[in-house]
Amino acid sequence: MSSSATQITIAAVIGLVLLVIVVRLSRRGQLSFRYAMGWISVASIGILGGLLVPLAEPVAKALGLSAAALLALLALIFFVLIAIQLSISISGLQKQNRTLTEEVARLRHEIRNSSLRND
Repeated sequence: MSSSATQITIAAVIGLVLLVIVVRLSRRGQLSFRYAMGWISVASIGILGGLLVPLAEPVAKALGLSAAALLALLALIFFVLIAIQLSISISGLQKQNRTLTEEVARLRHEIRNSSLRND
């Protein structure tokens, strides 16, 4: 098996494994639909990504890299961008949680004060 065929096969297998993991997590309810669709897209790109190796070779040679190294670098950049987006989502959820907690505390305080006045 040639080096290119090996790289295509490895990329496809990794993509398929990721796809199976995402589908299982989604079916168990551990992954929301929004994120499941995103990761299914990533898995699909991984499955088809091996086919990009021959297309990436001229660019990789110009940069002094192998095609696999170039695709790995692009994948790393992509995953860093996903991590940043998830960090932004988590930060927003933390802010919402803090706001809701403060509102609940305020409402509890108002209820206690009103019940003390009625007694």
